[in-house]
Amino acid sequence: MSKSEELTNVVYSCSKHGMETYFTVKEFEKKPEAKDYVYVRFKDGEQVESMWVKIHDGTQQHGHGELNNIPVKLLDRKLGETIHYTTDKEGVTWERKD
Repeated sequence: MSKSEELTNVVYSCSKHGMETYFTVKEFEKKPEAKDYVYVRFKDGEQVESMWVKIHDGTQQHGHGELNNIPVKLLDRKLGETIHYTTDKEGVTWERKD
């Protein structure tokens, strides 16, 4: 991925519109080419970032996979890291720390 692609592959949102933006991007999960991916929210204190995870085991609702983005805000996460996730009753998929 080129530097220009990296810069255009990041969507910033204010806290007021963060969930609206999350669900807009999450719609991509419904496309056939995204069947092996899930859009996951990560939270560390007040910092929140959403990133794509390539599913290795499970479904788009619950399982684990490989982080498929380079984090911009949560720098303790790394591209390729194993991520466990689960989807809550509101339809938000969160990192699950086991």
